[in-house]
Amino acid sequence: MKKESCFFATTINCYTENDVLIVGIGNHPISPDRYLIISRFDDGEIDDAIGIQTNNSTMEVANAISNLFLQKNSLTVEIKADKQHLVGEQRLTAEFTDQNIALLTEYIKKIFLDSSVNLSIDV
Repeated sequence: MKKESCFFATTINCYTENDVLIVGIGNHPISPDRYLIISRFDDGEIDDAIGIQTNNSTMEVANAISNLFLQKNSLTVEIKADKQHLVGEQRLTAEFTDQNIALLTEYIKKIFLDSSVNLSIDV
């Protein structure tokens, strides 16, 4: 398992599909080999409704995010200790430039609304 990984993101997608909020960030628009996907479906307990999948995990892992930091040119996700073996990393950072992150900021706020995740937005 990697302790920390970082990649340069060229694609940021934020959308809603079947009432599921989804943020996808990757290093290629069609077939990324480095990516993270965060989603929330409103069903049951809030933290259990938020999942993350990365290029190092085989499936989406629920209730795995402890901290999320969104800055003008990066998004960093820290994974809970008991979920790191499932996600495949402890900390993942996606760096980006020249991106309009207004929609990303909006979706991050919606996904983590009322959750126990420590959220820091400084854009």
